[in-house]
Amino acid sequence: MAAPVVFTSNYSDQSNDNGFQWEFRCERCTTVHRSAFQQNYLSRGRGVLRSMRDLLGDRIPLLHKASSAADSFSNSWGASASSIKDAAFAKAVDEVAHEFRLCAGCGSWTCARICWNDHVGQCVNCSPQVGHQIAQAQAVARGAQIHQAAQRQEWAGQHDLGTPARVACPTCAAATDGGRFCPSCGSALDIRVDCHGCGSQVGPGALFCSNCGRPR
Repeated sequence: MAAPVVFTSNYSDQSNDNGFQWEFRCERCTTVHRSAFQQNYLSRGRGVLRSMRDLLGDRIPLLHKASSAADSFSNSWGASASSIKDAAFAKAVDEVAHEFRLCAGCGSWTCARICWNDHVGQCVNCSPQVGHQIAQAQAVARGAQIHQAAQRQEWAGQHDLGTPARVACPTCAAATDGGRFCPSCGSALDIRVDCHGCGSQVGPGALFCSNCGRPR
């Protein structure tokens, strides 16, 4: 079983039959720090002997015995193979440990290059960099000022607010931005009519005037 990781538990094993390698991730930004690949010489030697045995067969009895012995050693001494991997893992930890810092504020292991505030000795979640704080505050203020400036501008004067807006032409079904006539076919968008009795405008489809009750 691999020894405990001394600086971060956010890691993944990328090892294979040819060797050992691990990826360690920052707990804040998930930036990956990959350890150098370490050759598994035991597995490599066993594979070479097996390949030569398969190629030459029984013509070299000593080679056959050596390959069989290597297989027997690997199968019988699993604990030794595990120890080899534990040693490789410890070496990988030593290799990348300097890339991480433990934040006493939140208990996270973060990368030293991106997520660590050297001036304070905490991660940037607990103690953000001053430059980032200034830039963020400026962005918030800039957005608020843009909204305020937009509120002071006149945006409704160019629109006909007295005519009920239609988003589609009743004649050709083209999209419209309001107004009195369709920009695609020129048909009137306001298809209301005046009541013959009281002069009030009656909407399309109405059979009687809602103001005086007379038939449309």
